[in-house]
Amino acid sequence: MPQPLPTPARYCPRCGAEFATPAAGARCATEGCGYVWYPDPKVAVGVVAEREGRILLVRRNHEPALGRWAFPSGFVDAGEILQEAARREAREEANVEVRIDHLLGAWSSADDPVVFVAYAGTIEAGEPSAGDEAIEVAFFDPDALPPLAFDHDTEVIAAWRAVRAASDGAARPITLLQQRGIEAEVLVPLIRRLEADLGVERAHAIARDTIEGIARQQGRDVAEALGRTDLPGFVQVKDSWGGAGGDLAIETLRQDERHLEFNVVGCRFAEMYRRMGAADLGFLLSCSRDFALSEGYSDGLHLDRTQTIMQGAAYCDFRYRLAQTAPMREDARGGKDTPPTD
Repeated sequence: MPQPLPTPARYCPRCGAEFATPAAGARCATEGCGYVWYPDPKVAVGVVAEREGRILLVRRNHEPALGRWAFPSGFVDAGEILQEAARREAREEANVEVRIDHLLGAWSSADDPVVFVAYAGTIEAGEPSAGDEAIEVAFFDPDALPPLAFDHDTEVIAAWRAVRAASDGAARPITLLQQRGIEAEVLVPLIRRLEADLGVERAHAIARDTIEGIARQQGRDVAEALGRTDLPGFVQVKDSWGGAGGDLAIETLRQDERHLEFNVVGCRFAEMYRRMGAADLGFLLSCSRDFALSEGYSDGLHLDRTQTIMQGAAYCDFRYRLAQTAPMREDARGGKDTPPTD
């Protein structure tokens, strides 16, 4: 049975300008665009991107639905994989990197030439900011979403809820950020009580010795589980720090068999401790573990770090080196003694 032609386009799908005379084969008159619209189906993708249960939306700066809230979305380029197109749109519109987790479905209607494919995703890196195709970006609680741009968006959200409910039914590992938050709920009141009873210096010394002892044993456990103590093995440990939500923004400077050098330029751990009213304890509860963890992993793994975001610096400078002999222990607060020789 012959299929009816879709309704002629009203807006240019490239630049968003309204066609003067909508019709099959309409050519955009915008200077520098020149897009020709044909009545063939066009595939668009979008991603319901979440971080810690909140959904990221962008407010559109072009037609259709100018000024309305929507998921990061756009047309698929010729030859582009659908999932990669969804990741690209999130990057272009909201400046975030998204991991694609699930296909939510595909939507189409008789009077619309666009087939919309939606995915569920998790934000892995980047702090959201408006790209060229958005007026603004913001996180929303799934139960308090603003009016969305397109008719199919309510069905997309329903599909997302169904997938998320199914995922919540299975055991889901918590991120390192969540783990530190749970620990802090217990440790912060305990340390405050010790401060009052023993004084700040003594209280922090007790807490530091205990936390570092735990971290050192964790390093040994990791080495045993991996069956290795080389630097590439330790990289696997480092790569888990950021969590699914991009909790650490890391810039790698050097990575080979003997060296691992990177800067942490964004730290949601520091933000979490500030929100908890424990900014002064953040270094003690998190950063002081790093030296002990590497020591437990390998006697020859040497960390040189001179500053941290938690202590007010612009970034943390991690410089690991795998030495042939055991290094001299550095001060846990970030200062350094005589470094080992290779």
